[in-house]
Formats: sequence, C-alpha cells, structure tokens
Amino acid sequence: MGLVDTPLSGNGNREWRVSVPPTVEPITVDEVKLFARIDGSGEDSLIQTFIQAARENAERYLGRALIQQTMHMCLDYWPEGSIRLPRPPLISVSGVYTVDEDGVRTVYAASNYMSRVGTIYGKITVRAAKQPPTNLNRDVGGIEIDWLAGYGPAGSNVPAAIRTGLMLWATMGYENRVVDSAPPPEAAKFLKIYRVHPGVYTGD
Repeated sequence: MGLVDTPLSGNGNREWRVSVPPTVEPITVDEVKLFARIDGSGEDSLIQTFIQAARENAERYLGRALIQQTMHMCLDYWPEGSIRLPRPPLISVSGVYTVDEDGVRTVYAASNYMSRVGTIYGKITVRAAKQPPTNLNRDVGGIEIDWLAGYGPAGSNVPAAIRTGLMLWATMGYENRVVDSAPPPEAAKFLKIYRVHPGVYTGD
C-alpha cells in the first residue's frame, strides 16, 4: 500500500499570537466613568479590568488589532504567493527569520520582501527574482514573522465609532459585573462597520 499524498496547507501550517500586548487601552477609566455617570474612584481598578476585557473581545469580534501591539507567527514553510498577516491594520513588519532546532534565529533580509500596508490585511510578498526563506534544519515552526499591528500607540488613533462601542461594552460589563464575549446589541451598532468580513480568514 502506497503513502497517501496529502497536499500542503496553503497557509504554511501557521500559528500566531500576540507576543507583546498593548500598554494602553483605547478608552480610559475616566472616559467610561463620565460616559456611564459613575462617581467616586473605589472601583476604578474594576472598571479598568472591564475595559481590557471589552477590548480583547472586540479584537476577536472585529478581527482587528485596536491599539499597537506586537504579533508573532510561526510557519512550517513559506507558502506560495503572499502571506496575509492576521489582525489588521498592519503598521510594519519587524522581521522575518528562520529558526534552527536550538531556537537560534537567522534574519531573512528585508531587502528580499515587500510589506503592504493600507489594505484590509497587511501582506508580505517576496520580491521578484528573490527566493523565499527555506529552512532545511527544522521541519516544524522553522520560519517566524514579527510585526506591529493596530491603529496606533494611543487611544486617539482608534476610530471614534470603535471607541464608543467599547465604552458601551465596558459600561454594560460594569453594570452586569460580566463582559460577554459577544458585543451587546447597542455596542455592535458602532462596531460592526469595522468588522472584517466573516467570509475572510481572520486568524481567530
């Protein structure tokens, strides 16, 4: 009986994660307190928790990164064509690397590829006449990509509609003492226009 010929995955068997989370949130405790007419400061830390939970759930719902954060992807091999990077918008590609079995990285020169920003998904494309990175020393997770994603480093960089949706989501979380994984209908009205089309792969 012969071996079964299984086609290679078109995405390089990729896995990705947030490697460095945002250092700030798109909205502040004071903004939520003003919006929700909350007096006093006794529950400020709780409100901050609800803000973070709302932002994390919103990023999954939208398929987008809101505040600047570092993303990391590993692949078994470089697929044909461009690599589409999850969690738009793409700010910049920090680096592409091959990794040996001891975890030592080797830089794949930036002159070998182009990064495309300003589209729904950022992309990395190997330049014409250049060879994609290959790794003969490691079969699994031998190629890594780091990039910055998000609208920018400050809450003011995030579109106003998304910020309003987050304030509604965080406020309802505060009132109910739980942040649902799906946006409340009131928040969804502001968020859904920015949602990556459900038919497009988001990486989640």
